[in-house]
Amino acid sequence: MFRKVILFLLMILGVTLQANAQPPTHIPLMNSTWKMIAERTYKKNKDYKMVPAFPAKLQSMQNKVVELPGYIIPINADLNHKEFMLAVVPMDQCPYCGQGDIPSMVEVKMAKEMTYTDKPVKIRGKLLLNQSGDYRSEVFLLNAELVK
Repeated sequence: MFRKVILFLLMILGVTLQANAQPPTHIPLMNSTWKMIAERTYKKNKDYKMVPAFPAKLQSMQNKVVELPGYIIPINADLNHKEFMLAVVPMDQCPYCGQGDIPSMVEVKMAKEMTYTDKPVKIRGKLLLNQSGDYRSEVFLLNAELVK
């Protein structure tokens, strides 16, 4: 009888540990702008270098103010950030991102510093598409601010 109880408790523990090993869930934050960013492809330019190609509708939003919901992905170890990456999935899901329909992150340059949070935020800023093929980010939000 004692062995059965121990075995049962070990099975419960195993199921609990397996459930905790799954990637955490998050609030879906994809909006129409994120979906257009996800439609980015690559093409060769005249120098045979692969450069990003954005959909025409997204290109028409170049230098216009847009709002993007997302999660802050810090690029430095401070509590307050003026520059960071914005993603549709939280940082603790980064090992699972980059697969399926998850678009690249957007580099954000804030007008003033904001405190890090692991909760979803909404950022408003001027959209800049980098089609140069250099080693910087491909999508920026400049002079951004936190939308309350």
